Amino acid sequence: MLYTIAFKIHIYISAITLLSGILTLVLSIQGWVKKREYSKLDQWSSVIFNIGLYFQLILGFIIYFTLRTTLDGAMWEVPDTENDASLRFWAIEHIALMIFALFLTQLGRLFIKRATQSIRMFKASVFYYGTALLLILFSISIALFFR
Repeated sequence: MLYTIAFKIHIYISAITLLSGILTLVLSIQGWVKKREYSKLDQWSSVIFNIGLYFQLILGFIIYFTLRTTLDGAMWEVPDTENDASLRFWAIEHIALMIFALFLTQLGRLFIKRATQSIRMFKASVFYYGTALLLILFSISIALFFR
């Protein structure tokens, strides 16, 4: 029961995180094209996206390492997943993609903080957050394929 609740929270928070990532990307593209100043809204949307990914990571690790049951079996043992693409995706690939997406957003935040011009902030935001968003969408599409 606790697993189901945590998993549903993980799904809802991932939807919010995905929406904040899309908002961040749209604001960044608009700012880049219209050559406007980097605003508090741009900053807060990227912070919410980044915090959402961190929260997802923590919640995902809690689900993966502490809330699993013995009924889950081979899904949680990496050597047993090599012949089953669905199990391998959840045990290895999903986690790796999401950690890399989080790494990209954190790297993007660093480049944005160090940039002195708004255009450079928007370019960094589009590149790093856009790439992270592509990884997230790719992972979601694979997850839907394996259902």
